[in-house]
Amino acid sequence: MSAVLITGCAGAGKSAIATVLTRRGLACIDDDEDPFLARFVDPAGAVAEEPAELDFAWLSRHSWEWDPARLDELIRAAAPTTLYLCGGADNQLELADRFTHVFLLEIDEPTMLARLDTRQDNEWGRAGDSREYIRRLLPGYQDRLRTFGAIPIDARQPLDQVADAILSHTLANSATSRASRPGNHPAVPPHPRHRA
Repeated sequence: MSAVLITGCAGAGKSAIATVLTRRGLACIDDDEDPFLARFVDPAGAVAEEPAELDFAWLSRHSWEWDPARLDELIRAAAPTTLYLCGGADNQLELADRFTHVFLLEIDEPTMLARLDTRQDNEWGRAGDSREYIRRLLPGYQDRLRTFGAIPIDARQPLDQVADAILSHTLANSATSRASRPGNHPAVPPHPRHRA
């Protein structure tokens, strides 16, 4: 079984890349679209409903996490095909051993804010304190991903170029990735919230 993680901050283009990869015939999932994979949880690990008004106090007490069993189920269901997962979670560090490649869709703050302002299908990054929350977390988040070995991709490029850059790594190195030893995968830091 094989899986690839494509992650980045809000507005980096994860959902858009999921659409491009799916159109190219690859097994690809946007983690926001699977109702059983990603969800907010409270400090006790219980699933929590996102409030109408997001504030710093609520965001600091909750995390956006993947259900590990659901992640494993999705990877198994795609086998023997490689699953491309577009998204991210606060617990992705603990689940990094599921992925043969980890890609960081890099963008700068002005690009992120401009994309958040223009998207129509998602209030994350505009509602309540979420915009300032992710703005503050962006630099450290991208730095940590680079430190942990994620492959950086300039996500300001046209979508087809971003997809080509990802596939040039995964398709060229698929044999090497399959042969890699368990535990030899890049680790990934928690994510400030991932809706692309």
